[in-house]
Amino acid sequence: MKFNLKLLLFIVVFSSFFISFSQNNNTDFEKAVKLYEEKKYYQALNLFQSVIKKYPENSRTTAAIIFKGKTFLALNKINDAKTTAVDFLNKYPSSSYIEEARLLLAEIYLNEKDYLKSINQLLSIIQDSDSLIYKSEALSSAGDLALQYLTAADLKSLYNSYKNKDVKSFLLFLTAKVQIVKNQFQDALVTLNELIKLYPGSKFINEAELLKTQISQGEIISESNETNICVMLPLSGLNSSEALTASKEILEGIKFALDEFNKGREDKIGLIIKDTENDRDKIISIKNEIVSDPSVKMVIGPVFSSEVEVALEEFKATDISIISPTATDNDLTLMNENFFQANPNFVIRAKAMAQHIFYVENKRSMAVLNSIDGYSPLLAAEFVKEFERLGGKIVKKYTYKSENLSSGIRIDSTELIHAEGIYIPLSDKIDAPLILSQLVQNNINLSLYGNQDWFLAKGFETSPELSNKMIFESDYFIEYNNSDYQNFSKNFLARTRVDANRNVLYGYDTAKYILTILRNISRDRKNIKTKMESGITVKGFHNNISFNDDHVNIYINIVRYNEGYFELVDKFKVTK
Repeated sequence: MKFNLKLLLFIVVFSSFFISFSQNNNTDFEKAVKLYEEKKYYQALNLFQSVIKKYPENSRTTAAIIFKGKTFLALNKINDAKTTAVDFLNKYPSSSYIEEARLLLAEIYLNEKDYLKSINQLLSIIQDSDSLIYKSEALSSAGDLALQYLTAADLKSLYNSYKNKDVKSFLLFLTAKVQIVKNQFQDALVTLNELIKLYPGSKFINEAELLKTQISQGEIISESNETNICVMLPLSGLNSSEALTASKEILEGIKFALDEFNKGREDKIGLIIKDTENDRDKIISIKNEIVSDPSVKMVIGPVFSSEVEVALEEFKATDISIISPTATDNDLTLMNENFFQANPNFVIRAKAMAQHIFYVENKRSMAVLNSIDGYSPLLAAEFVKEFERLGGKIVKKYTYKSENLSSGIRIDSTELIHAEGIYIPLSDKIDAPLILSQLVQNNINLSLYGNQDWFLAKGFETSPELSNKMIFESDYFIEYNNSDYQNFSKNFLARTRVDANRNVLYGYDTAKYILTILRNISRDRKNIKTKMESGITVKGFHNNISFNDDHVNIYINIVRYNEGYFELVDKFKVTK
């Protein structure tokens, strides 16, 4: 769920603020807004900050401050966004943009999963705003938030903390709707009667009366409370023992996440485990078994792209959402509109590297060295496409064939005078030592960037000066010193007698994402898909998960090599 900040900003800001700027022949704000709309957030941020510094603190700069906070949020700089919004509320309590600041802060708290603080910002708008537009937006957003994330007890506590009649009647109405979602129909009737008795002038009276009638006449039918997730993995039928072990480890991670979620809860979620046996007929059989079972809300798996393709084809005519923890091939989401790819595909990986270099490292000229084998050409092509789209320049492209690598790579250092770095997507980790060695021999001393295969490569220590300039993307990075991870690892080992490796975390984080989606919503298949499409971000141990419009995870780890160790630079969020 996201609040409709953009629409409101353009209705309010451009009707007053922008005209004032135009009269002063100042186009910085207009340029910054355009950059923001084009998702060029770093450039937009610089211009917004310039506007704020250039003009005195008055009504002409306050909108730029709001946009600054929004830009921080778009860049996933949550603390900066929060500081900006809170400072604005404290410094400009009478500003005509105070509702914008509250909506921004509400979205920040929602991002942090602090749902009570988020809804409190929306309730403040309902209580204090004179704008029907803002009140309507706050009512809509607060309603969605309550139904997805809050309990009736949460809402009753909020009800007792407010004195405003509009807010109190709204909270009673929301409480009744949450009770209906939970099939607590008698409790909902009591709440609706209380609303009608205490607040006869409320704008929710007609809807409350309608809900009472629907409950009394049985028009609102209780749904089965049973919720099951089907885990569809190849637990046999694989020739590779390594692949079989990986699949079983992923399952252990999923099971542990379910155990954690269900502990102490009444509305437990079940797990139906199905072995695909790496066989199409078995996948068809599983589909026929679960598609008509309303308790099965979604599918986790399969894990290998080849099996995923089969499953997507066979499940295409169903309404069940499928999420794969590990499949990486491009275009999988085009095969089935209900498929979600938790592991970033090659396009996202290449885009991430290009955007990190361009926006974060502020580099504008790059060279590319790629193998002509495997997925290396694909990564190189997508990187070049994205880097040039952003405004960067590729000064030189080189290719090599892995089997001929020992004979040398022909690179003339004079050709790279204007290059600020080299992007080197490997097709095989064994190429890394030879590439590093030959770059040194060719007197190349530039920043190096690459793909995940560098994570598994050896030979960094043979070229330390160059190796320490290596940055690459990876769909996993485990922060072993993180206290939350250490607690998780300890508990997981005690329960399963298995170490919490990356395969375990692929399964655990994917299940954790799904369980977050299922929390406090009406668990029908359509609602689940809609919430997954809302852009919600769930932080994971191996990587964060959030889906773009193409249903592909837009987070990737940026990792650097430094004096014999790998360090996490960022969990990078790819923009369009």
